[in-house]
Amino acid sequence: MADVSLCAELPSRWESPQNRSPAGISKRGSREVDMDNITRAQSLVQSAGLDAWMVHDFRGNNPVLARLLPAPENESLPMATRRVALVIPADGSPQLVCHAIEAGGFAQSGIEVIPYGSRDELEGALRRGLGTSRNVAVEYSPRGELPTVSWVDAGTIELLQGMGVEPVSSADLLQGVLATWDESALAGHRRSCEATAAAMEDALDFVRAQLASGSVTNEYEIQSRISDKLAGFETDHPAIVGVNGHAADPHFSPSSTTPENMNLGDWLLIDLWARVPGDANVYADITWVACAGEPTVKQQTVFDIVRRARDLVIEQMQRTWQAGEPIAGWQLDRLARDHITEAGYGDAFVHRTGHSLSPGPAIHGMGVNLDDLESRDTRVLLPNTGFTIEPGIYLADDFGVRLEVDVYVDPNKGPQVTTPIQDEIVRLA
Repeated sequence: MADVSLCAELPSRWESPQNRSPAGISKRGSREVDMDNITRAQSLVQSAGLDAWMVHDFRGNNPVLARLLPAPENESLPMATRRVALVIPADGSPQLVCHAIEAGGFAQSGIEVIPYGSRDELEGALRRGLGTSRNVAVEYSPRGELPTVSWVDAGTIELLQGMGVEPVSSADLLQGVLATWDESALAGHRRSCEATAAAMEDALDFVRAQLASGSVTNEYEIQSRISDKLAGFETDHPAIVGVNGHAADPHFSPSSTTPENMNLGDWLLIDLWARVPGDANVYADITWVACAGEPTVKQQTVFDIVRRARDLVIEQMQRTWQAGEPIAGWQLDRLARDHITEAGYGDAFVHRTGHSLSPGPAIHGMGVNLDDLESRDTRVLLPNTGFTIEPGIYLADDFGVRLEVDVYVDPNKGPQVTTPIQDEIVRLA
């Protein structure tokens, strides 16, 4: 199958899809629907040289449909119980293929509905919606390389091929439309950055005070304090708080019944995140490490390696911006990974270097990830998008170091770190 990448369409200076077409409004009866995402999507389909983008969903298995398909203000579109496909052509009006029993609900979108009843009628409706389109973007990734953007089942891919359609990945389209931040999202992110930084400082000060007074604290108590501090902000689950060997588990979750105590000489990792409530907003996500005493030589060495890996990524993305050279997520992951590998800890760096931050339902966004391990993310960094940088080294049953910052690609200034940068191990005693 062909694979079309918007990377080839980027000019020498990173161009943002935000700067393309203005928002549009679709009217249906007395309802007005914001068509901004559809307008931007159509512009990117044209730029990529594609015929159309088809967003196929069955019972809510494709989150892109809910993000792209506009709903009237203070109303919601129906949950599709049958197959539905939103077709956005390079030229012309978008169309929505859906089952006849759900046509009334989807008509609220303001987009022309093509109803079907039987399975034979479904293929006919798809043919009508796609028209003469041949190169069509769908939520699929060749060989499953990017599972973060792959939701269309193999059978639907076969159906499209049988209709003479050549499916290509919509990965770049997704980033250009759904991962970009507007001014409100950026403002909300900055508020969240302040809140998470304050929660981190409060947690570390709390542990320091407990140790100084001879009182006992533990992972769960620290986690609960962070949750209280972030009240009023949205978090999808509580913070990661790991002491000593638990810090070597990247996704460790403290036990409420048998948490590890924090004592003098212990190592501590805290990863916390929050956002202004609502899917239009963007999370802040940070990780810091601390020691209740003087760090060991090994702890300091590992910290320095991880810190340098993080800084290499920051320096490289800023350098390529200044040079007007596009850079892909996998390249930045490879830079950090090679540094850690050369230092002798490659096997202990068990995850990607960073994940997308974007509006949407989850902390992990729909844009480019800094990843050449779990997948090879060939998408390039775009203006008005964001992501984390969080290299780590994890030594089982001993300790772990992860240093996480957030980045926003300002369309004028280039990549900007939006969260505090940890350059030294925090001393708690």
